[in-house]
This record gives sequence, structure tokens and C-alpha cells, in this order.
Amino acid sequence: MTFPNPSAALDRMLIMGNGGAGKSWLACRIGEQLHHPVVHLDDMHWEPGRYGIDRDRALRDEMVKAAAEGNAWVMEGVYGQLANMVLNRTTILVWIDLPEEECIANIKLRGIQGGETGTQFDGLLKWVAEYRSRTNNWNSFETHARLFSVFSRPKFLLSSRESVTDFADRLSTSIDEAADERARFPNDGGKDAWMVVPVMTEQQWNAYHDIRRAVLFEARGLIGYDASHADDRRDGHFPLLLLLENTPVGAARLDLTGEETACVRTVAIRAERQGKGYGRMLMAGLEKFASQHGVKRLLVNAARDAVGFYEALGWAVIEAGHENPVLTKELRTRPQW
Repeated sequence: MTFPNPSAALDRMLIMGNGGAGKSWLACRIGEQLHHPVVHLDDMHWEPGRYGIDRDRALRDEMVKAAAEGNAWVMEGVYGQLANMVLNRTTILVWIDLPEEECIANIKLRGIQGGETGTQFDGLLKWVAEYRSRTNNWNSFETHARLFSVFSRPKFLLSSRESVTDFADRLSTSIDEAADERARFPNDGGKDAWMVVPVMTEQQWNAYHDIRRAVLFEARGLIGYDASHADDRRDGHFPLLLLLENTPVGAARLDLTGEETACVRTVAIRAERQGKGYGRMLMAGLEKFASQHGVKRLLVNAARDAVGFYEALGWAVIEAGHENPVLTKELRTRPQW
């Protein structure tokens, strides 16, 4: 099983299949690995807290389309009509096609959920059993097979529980290997090869926190650095590392805020590397990463002694009266998706 480049093809993954096939489990695991938001189509199809009661169709469709416009996500569901609606935004498609008896066994194992009644639960089991026999129905083997057939980007058909688990395990390995591979690409072929990469592996997370703790806390006489702060793993937040010859020397975080805008946070270069141009490298890589995620405008709350650094890179002060002045920079291009 060979995966495409995680930095591109895995941006927006759609997982479809019968009820009880393991779509939610796989979506949550992959979302955690990629730091992508997970979208459960069930949550949009049904009225909140009212299993079996359809949401208004126009509102449902609007919600699904809005979710699909996100730059990165893992979306899962059985609903072929909704899958078809987001197929043109999907960069990788996964179809879990387990035997109906396995799906039924999985549903029985998890039991009644989401406000189901016993009667509704029995109806669900019957509905799952009819997956292959339903015709002219969006939520069927027939429809999923058609969507899978016409999808021209990377796609995977998983036909056993073992293959689903293997897919998740191999994807995790692929992400780690891709992070290492990106670190080996030089900026210009010179002796000081560098690359800005998103934090993915445990080793990179440790380096990310070590740099920020040393530069932003210990060097300033501060204590209480929180390596488990939720903001670092929040949806749309991207911790980044500057690697010099595969050695982490700088860290920053890019927070997507919507409307093609992002905030730059916690920029730090190791003390022994400061004043040597590595801050410029970090910002150049960060800006490229931001452009790849559709960002047109950057904001930063800068320390007063760092304002000159940002201005030299083309940033402009827009709010000077704060303790930490606010600067902005317009990015020239937006990539085509």
C-alpha cells in the first residue's frame, strides 16, 4: 500500500462505506495523525439530538458545502448524495467495503447510540443488511461503487477489518517518513540546507517545545511553560520547525483565522543561532506554507524590539499603541487547489 505525498493529497480525505464499517474510527484516527478536523456527515444529516429526524435538506446541504470549503479535513459518512456533493473538493477517497455481517456485528458490539430507540436500532441493522441489494439509492453499494469508479485522484478500497487497521498504521508511518524526507530537501543545494516543516513526529514535537521553552520562557526568566497547551493541537493551528541540515533551530506557529487570514505566533530561534539570518529563513518558509493553505494576509503581535525585524521583511505596523504592536503582511499569491 503506497501513499501519495501527505503534504498535498491528504489535505481532504473522504471516507465512505456501509453503516458499521468503521468509518468513524478511521476518520478520528487519521484526523488525529494529520491534525485535521473530522467531519461526521451524520451530525449534519440528522437534527441535533434527534436521531431519525432528518435536518432540513437545504440547511444540511449548506452545512456540508461549507465544511468542504475548508483547507483540510477528514470527512466520513454513508450518504452518497453528500459524498457526491464534496467529491470535487476531495483529494483522497477511501471506500470501506466490509461484508454486511461484519458491519452488523460491529453495530451490535457498540450498541444503541445517539438517542436511538430499540425499534430504530433494529431498523438500522436491517438497513445495513440491505446495503448491496438497494438499487437507485444514494446510500448503497451501487452508488459508492460508482463514486469510487469516477474519482480520478488517489483512492483506496478497504475490504476487511485488517485492511482498515493496516491503512491507519501505514498512513502513520508514511507521515513520519514524509516529514523526514522533507527535511532532506535543501533550499538551494548549498551547505546550509534548510527547510520549514509542520511538526508531526514525537521527536519534532519535543524539539518544538524545547526551542520555545528555552527562548520564550527560560531566557526571559519565566516559568510555567505548558507543553500540553491545547492551542498547539487545535484545528487550523500549525506548529512549524526550521530545520538546518536536519537539526531543529527555530520554531513558530501559524494559526488560520478564516477569511484568508492567519496569525503568526511564538516565533523563536535558538540562542546560539540568533543574528545569523535564520529568522528570515523561518519566516520565508512560514509564508510559503501559509500560501499553500490559501492565506493571503498575515498578522503578528510583535515584541517592540522585533518590529524592525518584521518591517525589514515587508511587514507594516497597523496598531502601534499596544504593548505588542500589531503588524500585517499581504502575501502575493494563492495556490490553485
